[in-house]
Amino acid sequence: MKPKFIMGPAAAQQTATVPKFWNVSSVGEDEGEITLYGDVMSQQPIDWWTGEPEPGLYITPEGFMEDLAAVKDKGHITVKLNSCGGDLYTGIAIHNALKALAGEVNVVVEGIAASAASVIMCAGDTVTVYPGSLVMIHGVSVMLWDSLNIQDMKQLIKGMDASERAVAEIYNAKTGIAVDTLRSMMTKETWLTGREAMEKGFADALKEDEEDPDMSMSADRKILYVNGVGHNIEGLRNVPGTIPIHKSAKPAARPGANKRPTNQAAKIKGGKHQMTLEELRAQEPDLVSQIEQDARNVAQTQANADAVTAERQRLAEIDSIAATIPDQQLVHDAKYGEKPCTAQELCFRVMQQSAASGQSFLANYTADGAASGTAKVGAAPNGGAATTQQEQDAADIQTVVAAYNKSKGGTN
Repeated sequence: MKPKFIMGPAAAQQTATVPKFWNVSSVGEDEGEITLYGDVMSQQPIDWWTGEPEPGLYITPEGFMEDLAAVKDKGHITVKLNSCGGDLYTGIAIHNALKALAGEVNVVVEGIAASAASVIMCAGDTVTVYPGSLVMIHGVSVMLWDSLNIQDMKQLIKGMDASERAVAEIYNAKTGIAVDTLRSMMTKETWLTGREAMEKGFADALKEDEEDPDMSMSADRKILYVNGVGHNIEGLRNVPGTIPIHKSAKPAARPGANKRPTNQAAKIKGGKHQMTLEELRAQEPDLVSQIEQDARNVAQTQANADAVTAERQRLAEIDSIAATIPDQQLVHDAKYGEKPCTAQELCFRVMQQSAASGQSFLANYTADGAASGTAKVGAAPNGGAATTQQEQDAADIQTVVAAYNKSKGGTN
């Protein structure tokens, strides 16, 4: 009998186009970075038919332990974690290897740290989460490839109980929560958001000034996509119902730590080789062509949506000032005429029309004044001799009457 203790579902099915990735690298004189994305496995799965390694994202101990030498002497080490867990003993081994590092270890949950990955998470001297990060703890399960008798089952149960106690002790060292309470939480399969993980002591810092992880589920609720990485969640019972459903799978995103040196001859420290676009195009021309076409379609859809939004905004701004414009034809033309314009341009057209109307009014007023003959009327009808106020008022009235009669063709 060869029991295999796991915390988390089996490895997610990946397409051949998904890159295998995990990375340990030196990013500074005293800084190291470890990226752990994918399923925690005792070794990379092998295709039974071909004998070739199965493509996918896997966290395996043999490669991890070898590449850990790249950062073992660094004073500050950042671990970027995004995993739904898997093999328990691998998770514990990686946890212990990280705890053994001399430098300060900061684990950043970039998406999800579930099951065995939550054990790895607790190796951090500090654990940083986003409000939208997920942390999940639950009890161990076992996969068997043998026939069992009662004694075998009893031994198996003892082993599972010891494994759960070990995991609960790791959680207790991080959170301070009593072991019995933790085991009860594990039995219930407890899911925590980033903020809840902080409150429970699983995390030490919350990144509220950055975007939350991008998280969605497949339509059949079997695959959880976190930052573009697919995680098999079959068998998990209490996955939060707030995670949106997407019918189409997203391509796996490469973590930011994996950067190809500008000098092609340079040796890459740790991790695996990352193909350039040209290499990928030569190897998978149909795939690259499809990705590029999808990108163009997305860009065109976004451009169309932006154009509709801009047009709605333009009409709304015109409507907001329409009531103050006397000539509603100007408003109609600004919206739907041969030369549509913005609200600002409409205001300019109104000003132009008002200026033209004012010039016409002044011209007509001047012409009317000239035709009235008032320009020929003297200011002092008596030749400038002094008069009383009563006489002056009478003279003024007579002058106005005479000018009016003359403009109408009458006599003085």
